[in-house]
Parts: sequence; structure tokens; C-alpha cells
Amino acid sequence: MQPPTAKFLASLLRNYILRTGKDWNTAAKIYDQKVAWREDFKPELLVGNSTQHKRILDLYLHWRHSAGLEAERDMLAGQEDGDRGEPLCEPLPHAVLMHNLRSAYNAGSIFRTADCFGFSEINLSGYTPSLDHPALKGTARGCETWLKSRRWESPLDCINFYKEQNYQIIALETGGSDISAFNWPEKFLLLVGNEELGIATELLDLCDCKISIRMRGRKASLNVSCAFAVAAACV
Repeated sequence: MQPPTAKFLASLLRNYILRTGKDWNTAAKIYDQKVAWREDFKPELLVGNSTQHKRILDLYLHWRHSAGLEAERDMLAGQEDGDRGEPLCEPLPHAVLMHNLRSAYNAGSIFRTADCFGFSEINLSGYTPSLDHPALKGTARGCETWLKSRRWESPLDCINFYKEQNYQIIALETGGSDISAFNWPEKFLLLVGNEELGIATELLDLCDCKISIRMRGRKASLNVSCAFAVAAACV
């Protein structure tokens, strides 16, 4: 059997670390199980009394360097390059409700996009994955730690709460008004639903309006996290 290349081992570590939401102990356990049969894949200088965080990150850097590659910035410890200590503006009165999202990757991506466009609040309901889900944390890239978020037992309670705060309730769904001509209110809750089933009728009935992104190709809709990004950029 040919030994794996340094680039392959670096990629392996990257996948483990991001898949576990930078849970270093879990990443270390998975890596050690994979390479237990080859001691030469565990450089001695990197095995000692260091923490699992440092050990696994050093292993990743070792294999990237061995392959003649620089480290990818999303794997470096601390803040990513480009992250700011403080936002450029105060959080906007824009909120999103993710109801019954199946994919933790989609949920995490929406967290990150919401932060980028100044949304102040994230709401989760139904079987949308929780904040401690590794895949959500991996794609949210820390945004879940500082964005205000709530989990609701019922999406109806969430919608009613925002109605009482004079927020407009907007559904992002197919078959609605063209988003490019939509006049966004100052305060709104944007509702996104399940990747396959969309937003339930009983929730749509509570919305003030329904907006859609015009599709020009054969596909009739976008992935929910992509659709949210388009909507957030249009505000």
C-alpha cells in the first residue's frame, strides 16, 4: 500500500477539524484512530505534553509545510484574517427565523451571512439544528457565539413576539413578489423554511408579505442559505 502524501494528511486533518466544529479532542481522536497503524505519520516532535489543540494544529501545519504549502487561513488559531474586533455599525433591527431546516451546514451559513449583513437576531424552531451542532459551528465560524439567538418551542410564538414589536413578517418563498422590486421595511423578521418542503401554510398565513428571487434557469429555487444571502444583500 502506498503511504498517503503530506497533502492528503493535511486535508484529512482539515476535514476532521472543520467537521467537528474545531472540537480539537474529537479531531485528535479521529486522526489517531486513522493513523494508529503507521507511527511515522505522527512526527515525534509534535507528540508530547502539549494540548490537543496545539498538537493537532501543529500536525496540520507540519503536513502542509511538508507538502510545500502555506496554511489555509480558516485553520489558524484565533480570529480569522479579516475578522474585526467590532462591527462597522450597530446591529440592525433585522431578524431571521429558521424553521425546520434539515441541514446544520445551511443553518451555520445563515448565521455567518446574517452577521455579515448586520442582522441583530437569529431565531431557531422546529428541528433546525442546535448551536452546539459541530457542522453548524463549523460553518458559522464563530458567529453563533456573538449573534443574539433564541430557540422557540413554536414558530408561532416567535412570529407573534416580533409582531408585538412592530416588525413586519416577511416570508422568503417561491411564488412571491419579485425581491428586486421589494421595499424593505425598517424592522422585519425574515422567515426561511425547510429545504424541500418550504414554509408551512399556517406560517405563511401569518406573514405580511411573501418575496421570491427570480429564477432564470431550469432550477426553480436556490438552496436556502444561498437564497437568504441574496435576500440579505438586497436589504
